[in-house]
Amino acid sequence: MDQHVITTDPQALAAVPQMDQLAAQEAKAEETRKKQKRFQMFGAGSFLYALFYTFCLYRNASGITYPFFAGGTLLFFGYFTRKSESSSADGKTGQTKTHINKWFLMVCIVIAGILNATTDSGVLVFFNTMLMFVLVGVLLLQYWHDLTGWSVAAYIKGGMTMLSGVIASTITPIYDVTAWWQQRRMGSKAEKKEINEKSARNRRLVRSVGIGLMIVIPMAVIIAIMLASADAVFCDLVCDILFDLLTFSVDIDVLENMIRITVSIAVVSVMCYGMFSYNTEPQNIRTIDNRAQTAKTNWDPYIAVTVNSVMCVMYVVFSGIQIVSLFLGKLPEGYTYSAYARHGFFELVFVCVFNIVLVLCTLAYFGSSRILRVLLTVICGCTYIMTVSSAYRMLLYIASYQLTFLRLLVLWGLVMIAVVMTGVLVYTYNQKFSLLRFVLVTLTVGWLCFAAVHPDYWIASYNIAASEAGQECDSYYLRRRLSLDAVAALPEELWRDKDSVYCGRLERYRWQRDEFMGFRTFNFSRAYAAHRAGVKEP
Repeated sequence: MDQHVITTDPQALAAVPQMDQLAAQEAKAEETRKKQKRFQMFGAGSFLYALFYTFCLYRNASGITYPFFAGGTLLFFGYFTRKSESSSADGKTGQTKTHINKWFLMVCIVIAGILNATTDSGVLVFFNTMLMFVLVGVLLLQYWHDLTGWSVAAYIKGGMTMLSGVIASTITPIYDVTAWWQQRRMGSKAEKKEINEKSARNRRLVRSVGIGLMIVIPMAVIIAIMLASADAVFCDLVCDILFDLLTFSVDIDVLENMIRITVSIAVVSVMCYGMFSYNTEPQNIRTIDNRAQTAKTNWDPYIAVTVNSVMCVMYVVFSGIQIVSLFLGKLPEGYTYSAYARHGFFELVFVCVFNIVLVLCTLAYFGSSRILRVLLTVICGCTYIMTVSSAYRMLLYIASYQLTFLRLLVLWGLVMIAVVMTGVLVYTYNQKFSLLRFVLVTLTVGWLCFAAVHPDYWIASYNIAASEAGQECDSYYLRRRLSLDAVAALPEELWRDKDSVYCGRLERYRWQRDEFMGFRTFNFSRAYAAHRAGVKEP
């Protein structure tokens, strides 16, 4: 029979709270050492990366420094991930399995950076930059997590969880630097004694220098007045110095730049530090994995069969109308090709994107069945017809009203929709097919190809050729809405026109080159336009 023995020994009773207190102190000390170690690993590196980021990108979204920023980011983040690997509790955080080849991601990041330095188009620069950060995020997710089996929803959940955790960890540097500073101040008794002796010597030095200045300043003033009276040149020098001191003023532009640079360095430092300190903790990695890898929901497939059957009937009827009216030339009464092409175009594009979402949601949340796969195949086929119809409508409209950047971008988007739908169709019959990898690679390569050809140049070339063939040309669009990428294809009278946007951009580019560290803003597209315009190098 077990018996619980309750001690009444006063010494034993007093030792219990002392043991608890010692354990709490030890845990606190361990947490402090952890913070100190983390700051030593990531503090200096985060600050250096912030300096590098600010130097490359401050007021310079498309300069020659952008490719170096892309490559430098990969080097910095590679260093940080190694640090995080060595600092993790189990000795490793990087995963051996990867979803997308890391070399492909890194090459695409560098190419996007290069493209930013070769174009003047703000739209291309914006989306190139967004692509870079998305690919960097995917690269880091792959390093810290095994993405095998992750769906699109898992990527979104995992990415949002990591982003929220990183934002919440931006206050971590405050606690870590405090712990590090406490360690610096505590030290050993010998170190404290040495510090106190140095402080005493410094105080004596400062006191002696202060006494000397109090003695010499009145003497120097009197002697300076006498020397100024004796020599006119020396008098002018003294007067100039006094005038500069009395009329001292702060340059607002310089002050504004200093404030912005300081804020940029501070924000990038804490974000970089927060990202790697957050992902160093194994419990945070497990949290992301648990939220991302949720169990698959298998609802009754007959619900999906009913929904998709109705949609199939409607899509088949609509597709038949498209084939008869648009492709076979039997237009409704009162419609021209251009008018019919413009009507309902964007609605069709929306329906195409909706169909992709519908098929993916059906596959994700409903049980598999042969009937359901047949219905989804019909929807995919009708989506192809809608995509071709939308592209045909847009081509007819371009033939009548010529090219714009938006129209060309829409054509690119339709091509991407068709390719993505092909991947969706394959995924319908083979659930092991990595659809997310296929979509990411397709969109990345597709966008890089689109940005590399300089769309504004081809828009200008097409519209000029159409104008020479006798079609009406929108000269306002050519003079005001294109970037300097189009200068190579434009006649001189258009881009030299004072009402055009090109003169202002060239003047701004020349001003940027002349300012301090203006070499950062060098851009190949703008440099070519400046060369053609006869803008001399500073």
